[in-house]
Amino acid sequence: MRLTFDDIVNAARDKAAAPDPTSDSWKEGLEVLLHDHARVDRLTERGRGIIKRRYVEALSARMQVDEHIRNNPQLVRAPVKRPVFILGLPRTGTTLLSGMLDADPANRSLLRWEAYNSVPPAAPGTLRSDPRCLAEVAKDEMMQQAAPKVAAAHFEPGDGPTECVHLLAQDFRSLMLAVTTTVPTYHDWLLVTDMTSAFEHRKRVLQILQSTNPGRWVLKMPSDSLFIRQVFKTFPDAKVIWAHRDPYAAVGSSFGMRGGSRPMFEVDEGRDYMRERFPLQLALHASRALELSRERPDDVYHLYYEDLVADPLAQIKKIYGWLGDDWSDLAERGMGAWLQDNPQNKRGKHTYSLAEWGLSKKDLEPYFSDYLKAHPVATGVEV
Repeated sequence: MRLTFDDIVNAARDKAAAPDPTSDSWKEGLEVLLHDHARVDRLTERGRGIIKRRYVEALSARMQVDEHIRNNPQLVRAPVKRPVFILGLPRTGTTLLSGMLDADPANRSLLRWEAYNSVPPAAPGTLRSDPRCLAEVAKDEMMQQAAPKVAAAHFEPGDGPTECVHLLAQDFRSLMLAVTTTVPTYHDWLLVTDMTSAFEHRKRVLQILQSTNPGRWVLKMPSDSLFIRQVFKTFPDAKVIWAHRDPYAAVGSSFGMRGGSRPMFEVDEGRDYMRERFPLQLALHASRALELSRERPDDVYHLYYEDLVADPLAQIKKIYGWLGDDWSDLAERGMGAWLQDNPQNKRGKHTYSLAEWGLSKKDLEPYFSDYLKAHPVATGVEV
C-alpha cells in the first residue's frame, strides 16, 4: 500500500482535532518525501506503518501548535532571549554536553516528550511530572529492548533533552527525515531549500513552551550546522557552541548509528544511498559552520571532544565564562550527578569503522581538507 498525501493529511486532522496549519509551508517537503517513497519503494510493511505514523504525528503536532497560537497570539510577541545552540558534526559529544547543561536548573532544554506534545505546555514546575512526560518515560525500557544497538549508539530518555529535528519535521524540513529512509531527492533538496518557515515554526514552539516554564534555552542539534545562517537570522542574539572531533571518527560513528536504525524501516541499511550522499552532507556540517564562524567569531565557542571527555566539568566552566553566566554550586552538583548516572557506554559500547561501509580516510580527505586546516583534530588513528 502506497503512502498518499490525502491519507496522511486526513489522519493528522483526525488526530489533531484542529484546523489545518496557518501556512502551507509544510506541503512541499511532504510531497517530495512521498514522491521519493513511491519512486524508490524500499519500505517494508512495518517501515511503511512507522513512517506514516511519524508523518501523521508531525503534521498533527503542527496543526495543534498553530491552533494554540491562533488562540494565544500574545505568545509570539515574547522574545526568545540569548538562546544557546549546540552543533557540529554528529557524534562529537553534543549529547554529553546537552545532558550536562540540562542538569543546571538555570537552563531550559527541549525535552523529548515535549517535541510532539507541545500544546498545551506543561503547567509551571511540572516538566518532568506531566502525565505526557510519564507516559513517554514508560516507553524507554521497551525502546531499549527493541533496538539495543541503536540505544547503545544514541539514546534519549523521555524526560531528557532532545534535538530540534522533531520541531523542524513539523514543517517537513528536517535532516531526521532524510537519513531514516532512502529519499534521495528530499535529501538533496533539504541541503539547498529555504529553512525560514521551519525555523520560524521552531521559534513559535519555544515561545509556547517558555510561557509556562521559562529559562534560557540551550538547544542541541548537530544539523543546525547545515543551517547555521538561519540560526542567526531567526535568533539574532544566539550563541553557538561548536563541538569538534576527528571527522573521520565522527563519520564512522555516524554511519554506524544511522545504518543501525535503518533496517527498522527498509529492507537493509541502504549502504549505497548512505555512501553516495552522506559524506557530502556531513562535510557541509563542517564547511558551513567554518565559514560562519569566521564571520562571527565572537558568537561561536569552539569545544573539542577530547577535552570534553577528559574533564567535562572544567570545559563547562569555560563555556559559562564565555557566556558570562554565573557558575553555581547547584549547577556543579547537578552536572556531577548527571555524569555519575550517565557513564560512557552505559547502554552498551557503540563500535564502528569506516571499512565496514567501504570507506577509508583517503576517500574522505577531500571533504574535510579545509576544516582540518582550521581545526586539526584528526588523530591519525585508523577508524
